[in-house]
Amino acid sequence: MGKPRRPKEPTKPALSVVPDVVESGRSDEGPPDAEDAFNAKESAFVEALAEGQTIREASTVANVPYTTARRWRKRPQFQAAVRERAREAVDCGVRTLATSASAAAKALKDVAERGGTGDGPRVSAARACLELSIQSLKIDDVLERVEQLEARQGQQPGKPGHFRKGI
Repeated sequence: MGKPRRPKEPTKPALSVVPDVVESGRSDEGPPDAEDAFNAKESAFVEALAEGQTIREASTVANVPYTTARRWRKRPQFQAAVRERAREAVDCGVRTLATSASAAAKALKDVAERGGTGDGPRVSAARACLELSIQSLKIDDVLERVEQLEARQGQQPGKPGHFRKGI
């Protein structure tokens, strides 16, 4: 018999430095979303606040001292993040109402056609879905018009934020 073979040691790849990827844009900008970058505890704290918990409850969820949580809550980036998460939750709710508008209209039609006792809660829920969906659409339209007006105002000659006489 021959000499036993030793298994080959795996070759290690050569280490090299890989340069950072530079995104196109202005050179004075920081990394993308630098001010929005939170660590895990900070993110948990923001999420808990956005869900409606108190600072004390959010500090427990995030596993940070209450005094730290109070200090974080005062920082503008935390306040902005909580507002953003709350807006996202409201937007999600509005989208859900919008998808239920058709079902709400059908429920109202069904009650109107056949009627019956005990349909009061069903009618109330259907009306609420439709009314809130309509209000949401109106708000979206107003916001779009405001954005258009702001864009036009930015294109006008003169100092930004000041109105010219005669307009």
